[in-house]
Amino acid sequence: MNRWRAMFVAGLVAGTSAAARGAAVRYGTESEARALLDKAVALYRKDGAAAIEAIGRPGGSFLQRDLYVVVIGPDKKIAADPAEPELVGSEIATLRDPLGKPWALLLQKQATEDGRVVEYESKNPQTGRVEDKSAVGVRVDDWVFSCGYYLPPPKPAEKTAAAAPKAAQENWAGKWTATDSDGTPYTITLDPSGTAQSGRGEGQQGFWIADAAGARIDWSDGWTDYLVPASDAVERLAFAPGAPRDEKPESTTPVTREK
Repeated sequence: MNRWRAMFVAGLVAGTSAAARGAAVRYGTESEARALLDKAVALYRKDGAAAIEAIGRPGGSFLQRDLYVVVIGPDKKIAADPAEPELVGSEIATLRDPLGKPWALLLQKQATEDGRVVEYESKNPQTGRVEDKSAVGVRVDDWVFSCGYYLPPPKPAEKTAAAAPKAAQENWAGKWTATDSDGTPYTITLDPSGTAQSGRGEGQQGFWIADAAGARIDWSDGWTDYLVPASDAVERLAFAPGAPRDEKPESTTPVTREK
């Protein structure tokens, strides 16, 4: 968990990714992920275990922007991961996403011959951010092949010319007063360390990063909030677990910074 927490904090100051430089980022699609996965499985059926090295090569053809194939071996260890080759050899039972979900173990247990989708959080190699991911797991013999696609952040609300400079200068750390969908007020605290707390319901814990759209908060219950500038105000966009981030949010409510 400390490794992921450090990754979130690093995301606050990262300036070398395409997203941080303001360049356009094209997210891979589900169909593209399945096509790359089919290509990896076909190579394995042709060359057997010898194909695993080619699949895991960092500069190879099985890492395309934010799409890449991960292979879990019969020994329940990561056999190939071109995006994070340092994970090769890791016991899948020890791997967790930022919310504590054992993503590799779930893929190994739930993968089917036709493909089974597992949702978790993972670092997008294209943006450098930890984002929502839907991965398809396919079982072939005693191996599991997986390729997933990331859910892009919501498009920022249209802003007036006067409001645009304010968005770029916004410091999101601090305490915010939010409003639930039923009108009940509660607080959201964004700590500079990258942790987040909420007074909603019985309380929520999570992590936050400065996102291209504003501030993104990933809660431990799987929900994701975005705090985004909108005209001369700030809004909270709430997304249910696994919901597409480029479509209409579950709710949109105002937030204000506490002084």
